[in-house]
Amino acid sequence: MHPAAIVLLLLLITTNSLGQSVKGRVVGSDGGPLPFANVLLLSHRDSSLVKGAVSDSLGVYLIDNIRVGSYLLSATSIGYKQTYVSPLLINSNLEIKDITLEDDSKQLDEVIILEKRPFVEQHVDRMVVNVANSIIASGSTALEVLEKAPGVTVDRQNGSLQLRGKEGVIVMMNGKQTYLSMAELVTLLKTMPSDDIDQIELITNPSAKYDAAGNSGIINIRMKKNNNVGTNGSISYGVGSGKYARQRGNFQLNHRTKKVNVFGNYSANRGGNYFFLEAQQRIDNGEQVNLTDQNTYIQFRDRGQSAKAGLDYFISKNTTIGLVWTGFWNNNGEEGTARSDFQKEGSAEYYLQAQTNKAIGSTSANQIGNLNFQHSFKAKGGELSADLDYGRYTRDYSNTLVTQTISIDNPVQPLAGLLVEMPTLIDIKTAKIDYNRSVFSSWRMESGLKSSYVASDNDMTLSQGQSNNLVINEKLSNHFTYTEQVYAGYTSLSGKLGEKTQVQAGLRVEHTHSVGNSITLDQVVNRDYFNFFPSMFLSRPLSKNHSIGFSYSYRIDRPNYQSLNPARSYVDPYIYSRGNPFLKPQYTHSLELKHGFKDKLFTSIGASFVDDIVFYVIQPVDSIRTERSPDNFGTSQSYNLTVSFPVEVMKGWNMQLNFLGVYSKFAYTYLDVPTTVEQISGRFNASNTLVFGHGWTGEVTGWVSTPGVYIVQKSPWLGSVDVGIQKSISSAFTAKVSLQDVFHSNKYIGKIDAPSYKTDFRLAFDTRILMLNLTYTFGNQQLKGARQRRIGSEDETNRTN
Repeated sequence: MHPAAIVLLLLLITTNSLGQSVKGRVVGSDGGPLPFANVLLLSHRDSSLVKGAVSDSLGVYLIDNIRVGSYLLSATSIGYKQTYVSPLLINSNLEIKDITLEDDSKQLDEVIILEKRPFVEQHVDRMVVNVANSIIASGSTALEVLEKAPGVTVDRQNGSLQLRGKEGVIVMMNGKQTYLSMAELVTLLKTMPSDDIDQIELITNPSAKYDAAGNSGIINIRMKKNNNVGTNGSISYGVGSGKYARQRGNFQLNHRTKKVNVFGNYSANRGGNYFFLEAQQRIDNGEQVNLTDQNTYIQFRDRGQSAKAGLDYFISKNTTIGLVWTGFWNNNGEEGTARSDFQKEGSAEYYLQAQTNKAIGSTSANQIGNLNFQHSFKAKGGELSADLDYGRYTRDYSNTLVTQTISIDNPVQPLAGLLVEMPTLIDIKTAKIDYNRSVFSSWRMESGLKSSYVASDNDMTLSQGQSNNLVINEKLSNHFTYTEQVYAGYTSLSGKLGEKTQVQAGLRVEHTHSVGNSITLDQVVNRDYFNFFPSMFLSRPLSKNHSIGFSYSYRIDRPNYQSLNPARSYVDPYIYSRGNPFLKPQYTHSLELKHGFKDKLFTSIGASFVDDIVFYVIQPVDSIRTERSPDNFGTSQSYNLTVSFPVEVMKGWNMQLNFLGVYSKFAYTYLDVPTTVEQISGRFNASNTLVFGHGWTGEVTGWVSTPGVYIVQKSPWLGSVDVGIQKSISSAFTAKVSLQDVFHSNKYIGKIDAPSYKTDFRLAFDTRILMLNLTYTFGNQQLKGARQRRIGSEDETNRTN
């Protein structure tokens, strides 16, 4: 029998011994559902707490595994009066009428902050970075906030993200994937104001409900929602400067009634940055050793806009239909100079020198429309949700290089030009349906289906010649199209074995069919594969203060669309990157054992095993040219230890400390040499929140990473520190000042050391930034809930470009 079938059979057998349950719904005085309300089951004899639950997005709660007896129910929510339900005799599964909470009309003349939500919180199944109201995060970008998140590494040179030392992370926004390639996603995040973000969730072992993509887990960026009744909103503006100035603004507006919720927001930003690269290379071609010095300085001009508009219509207390439109627009420019000097080892003279003036222009738009439906069934607490998505991503890209080359044989060479132009169009269509319900008294079943279709068209034209007389190079130009269809289904069961052990077992099945067609090269790569992705989660309290949990998942990381495109992209005539149409997916087995002490100190031991690991490798083409391209490099195994705990230094001063230790082993062949690399590395994050009184609060965060190795690249000690202070001038107006990367130490430094190829590089950006951010809120700020929306286009957008 299949192992997954055995697990499901065991779950079915054990459910007969479980107890009673009580189910109902919490609503406000207007009859609308109240999500995230606290519902407590109390002993009728002495009002002691028996069990508790939190209502879901439709206000529905379920308390299971209850012994026969007499009880009280209590329901509370922020902005509402606590309400009690008369004594209940529970001797079977019971569904009671709606609990209505009345508005709490008491007004406070003054609010004194005694504790501030920490920047980082560790939960049992995920780590949460609280961006909203963070002083340091205010006025920065989403990418800069991610750099501060424990376990997250941003590789700005290669445009990628790592989670716990592994690439292949999937980035979502409000549970929806962005359908951008990693490089384009990094571009989007560096133009997205952090003031739009509420939280960032780091999920290392997702359940079967999530797409199987992403070998290192999921980074879920939760954008701010305005859940208030009536008409209300907020305005924020930030201004600051490092070497180059930057500005960011945000406006949110919400109107909610008993039947309709209309919402929208708009953000814009502009700013500059720079890229300074110093690199030295040593290439041994067997006949001669060549040395290269490269210096590149590029100034960035970034402009970004984003908007969101939506409507929720509450057809009845159990049924909601919604429309959401989201758009991102980016206009990015680069201008700079790249210089390359070539000499033979042992010679003091250069035999070739080149200086390239470089200009890049890129305008992109990414828009997604979503139609969603949600219905809650009374029987068995069932819930049905469905989503239809259509997304379109467009980009116009041009790269102009003008190079002056000087050689010993001919000291004065004419200017040579190179122009790369590539318009990109990606269409994305997805449909998904999810259903969950209570089964076997107190167990929960979730099932769903999803279909996605992606079509990508990239028509790259490369022209060469004298700068005033460029001619299209037909051999290096390339028209590449890619289509991909994924059909998926999943089911999972969650509940308790006995009285204490919580179990969730799931199985996801995905069928993928893709066609990559290089029209210019007349090269077609057709792939068709079918995969099973099991997952398992176990948790159990060992005592009042101790709990333990185990999780396992099997995942896939499909190549992003541009990584499959064989077209070249040039830094200068001697350095270029290209895609690989024969790139295969990489697969990962991931396990984690976690221990919690008093729900504060969390320790975990994790392991992951990756096959066909994908890595962008830098290697020589000849004595003067270097190529960067992705390949399936071999296998890796990684073991990690994480420790997270809070420390109350004194009243008003709290710290959250996070430590990550990693042992990794890579086995691969590089430049025809079989290689095995082992390493131990670590990363330490600390965030301090301080409350001074009279509306003043402060933050200090920092991180440091030990030397490490990833495949062929080595990095030294690195680290960064940020500070910030905030003043609440009134209940509606706050001012924040922050200084990021105080010591300008957040750099990317690395080296490659192979027998025939060695390189050392150092990369710096405009990361030391002083920012002032002002925020004003208006309208009725009494909190009431609006439902969470999670659309279906989750895996595909993350891979566009």
